[in-house]
Amino acid sequence: MMRKAVAIIARNRKLKFSALAVVLLIAACATQPASLSIRPPAYDRNISEEEKKHADAILGDIELRNRTVEIDEQWVQSSYKDFLINNLADLDEQSYANFSKYLDKGAVYIIIHPAYYTFFQDTDVRVDSDHDKKAMNAMDRFLSDHGYSSKSVLIKAQEKMLRDFLEYKSTEKKLVVLILPKSYRSYQGYKYRNDRDEYMRFVNAVTNESESVIYLYSKKPNRGSLAEKDRKRLLKFLYAVRASTVMLGGGYAGRCIEDFYKEMEQYVGEEKMFLVPEITAISPSDITTSLASDLLRSDGTINISKLSLNIKMNTLGNQEITPMIRNLSSVD
Repeated sequence: MMRKAVAIIARNRKLKFSALAVVLLIAACATQPASLSIRPPAYDRNISEEEKKHADAILGDIELRNRTVEIDEQWVQSSYKDFLINNLADLDEQSYANFSKYLDKGAVYIIIHPAYYTFFQDTDVRVDSDHDKKAMNAMDRFLSDHGYSSKSVLIKAQEKMLRDFLEYKSTEKKLVVLILPKSYRSYQGYKYRNDRDEYMRFVNAVTNESESVIYLYSKKPNRGSLAEKDRKRLLKFLYAVRASTVMLGGGYAGRCIEDFYKEMEQYVGEEKMFLVPEITAISPSDITTSLASDLLRSDGTINISKLSLNIKMNTLGNQEITPMIRNLSSVD
């Protein structure tokens, strides 16, 4: 009887040890997320000393605002109430031309459904309605979590690159147009529809109340096309600012971005419209785990050259067309 009891105890200890070993192994294998700190666009290329000083100044302004203004309780409360950037529908058409001063060497950036995965697709991102008002915003909480697969790490890297881009360009006062999901607040896919509006807070946080950023809504929350009146309004705006190039990003390639591209190219001209890999998200449904792994560097950032090549070769799931590609390094 004693021998049997000893055997059972030994077996239980072995099982507990095995379970602990599995947990430790999973933790050890988890891919670390890239640093949460803001990185300037086109950070992969060599830049001059003057460009570095400029980038450092912009990053300094962002960091200062993030640790002062955006943790202030009054700002946090206001960030949930309304967008702190201009709605194109509220602007006087006579003022459109004034926005030309914000063009980035002739380019305007149009971001379709920014951060779509974090707020409308990922089922794991939730927040208690009674969490600390000064707590980390929903995007930063998402980015701070570990990724346990190449797909999840790629998704986080995509979301971070666009977040960083919006922070940087809005602070730099470059012209950015956001196409936000129509009626997203009541959309079934919006994870915060019964809580405080975390998507609104995110948009306000990354656009920094910049006068160079404007927004309008897509026709549907899950499609990138525009209602006719909004399409006409946006076209008038683009003609007024005389943008030489229209740089597209957001989410997803082959989906909402493609909706927007198909609709607008006949008016803008395909020779002026470019998809920017650095600020374009790929749906996790449209890539294999193997491809996701191949697109990542060891530090959890995206290999832009490989991503650009895959977009050009039309290898990403849902793509029906292959738009022209332009990397941020060709603008900066």
